[in-house]
Amino acid sequence: MNLRLAAPAILFASLLLLPFLNKPFTIDDPLYLRAGAHALADPAHPGDFEQVWNAGDRLKLSQYWLGATLPAYLLAPVAALGSKEWVAHLYQWMFLCWLLVSSVAVARRLGCDARQANAAGLLVGANPVTLAMAATCMPDVMATAFATAGIERVLAFREQRRAGAGVAAAMLLAASVLCRASTVLVLAAAGLLLLPASWKKAAASLWPAAAALTLAVAGTLVTRGATGPDSAGAAFHALTGLRNVPRNAVSFLAFEALTGPLLLYWILVRGRRALGAVALVVAGGIALSLLPFENMRQYAVPAALGLCFLAAFADLALRLRHAVPLFVWMFAGAITVPYVYMAAKYLLPGVPAAALLIVLHAARERPRRYAMIVPVLAGVGWLAGAMIVVGDATLAGSQRAEVAREVPRIRARGGTVWAAGQWAFLEYAQRAGALPLANQPPYPRRGDFIVVSRLDYYGKLDSLPLYRDYLYTIEDRRCGVFVLNRAMHAGFFSNRFGYLPFAVGCGVLNRYDMYRVLDILKN
Repeated sequence: MNLRLAAPAILFASLLLLPFLNKPFTIDDPLYLRAGAHALADPAHPGDFEQVWNAGDRLKLSQYWLGATLPAYLLAPVAALGSKEWVAHLYQWMFLCWLLVSSVAVARRLGCDARQANAAGLLVGANPVTLAMAATCMPDVMATAFATAGIERVLAFREQRRAGAGVAAAMLLAASVLCRASTVLVLAAAGLLLLPASWKKAAASLWPAAAALTLAVAGTLVTRGATGPDSAGAAFHALTGLRNVPRNAVSFLAFEALTGPLLLYWILVRGRRALGAVALVVAGGIALSLLPFENMRQYAVPAALGLCFLAAFADLALRLRHAVPLFVWMFAGAITVPYVYMAAKYLLPGVPAAALLIVLHAARERPRRYAMIVPVLAGVGWLAGAMIVVGDATLAGSQRAEVAREVPRIRARGGTVWAAGQWAFLEYAQRAGALPLANQPPYPRRGDFIVVSRLDYYGKLDSLPLYRDYLYTIEDRRCGVFVLNRAMHAGFFSNRFGYLPFAVGCGVLNRYDMYRVLDILKN
């Protein structure tokens, strides 16, 4: 029954995703694939290998891997099959199907009829963040699938009080946190769903949520340790800070406005007045961004979008006062605001809750436009998701193409190539035989070549003990969709690039600089 109700959502999402099965790996895909490969060789320590990433330091993956290592084991089958693109994406697609079936099952548990459950699944499957992350092999979809299935088992336990349902709920919710620590607030939502009318029944009611938290903490400590340079605590200390909270909170709300369906739903329900109010607030944000102040330029527009989202959420929440667990679930991604950056992908754990809130609100209010609301939300979300996937594939494809053009050519002439960058560029460069350039030794030797992917290189090339000769630059300038472009404020994967999930225009996609090492500086 649930599979049949989820079938339209699965089909709708598959129409976009299946043509991109051979999409190049992107952003952090290589980290998890390499961890999966290392798990096959060293199952006890899947993050115990050196990787050049982020600021260009040569570190063990475990030193900047937050949370537990479950994704390495989940991706081990992909690594065993050669870490091919189509295998990884097909594998991720199966988790997406499970997420959509679980979303429908939760809707049914919450009292939705077949049509409403079908709509909930469609809203999850057509969400741009869902589609964009399902086109990667990062563990966000996996974590959300575990979390949603866990909530379904929580609701089953609440109805039937069967120990099996409680155990399954605890294991699934713990697995979601062990995939992505950003899902930990879903455990709080589970606790609220299980909250008894009397505190005398608290132990009998809340034990699945408590067991899930215990398993998640224990799993993290066992796989990462409580202390030491490779522990989750050390990574958390290095990669988070209170100074990040204001910027990331604004970005989180802006991404909710632009990629979550709630604001658009509110506009469709409230009509022209809501649309006019949103337009007025956003216009005010644009006007403020023109002032000669850096903070205004960066944050005025996303802050205006965030205010619009909060207004819409508050208006809808007043009519669903008994949906507090869903509110907590929807904002689960907000726990990431202390992180070094904010990305739209952190909204994904709350997407099923947002879809359920819309369906439950529509069932209660019965807006006159309901017949058109779900198709409009699904259509707009699918198109936005398509734009993000196309933009991401374009960027990763550019990096893969540059590697395929330069690295084999230089190596065929007997030269050694060092790749400076990360994401698809570094992954495909290493596959082609290039060495990763780090801030620490070993360094290139006289006569070696260095190719730099400027979009994603944050290392210290200018400080390395090298005399180098600049050879040429390949500038990939094109018109199309951009997901990471500062000039266009496009920053789907990081708010450090911008607040828009994507942008359309003409500009520089990436720039690749080529150098030849002339000599090594002597100490």
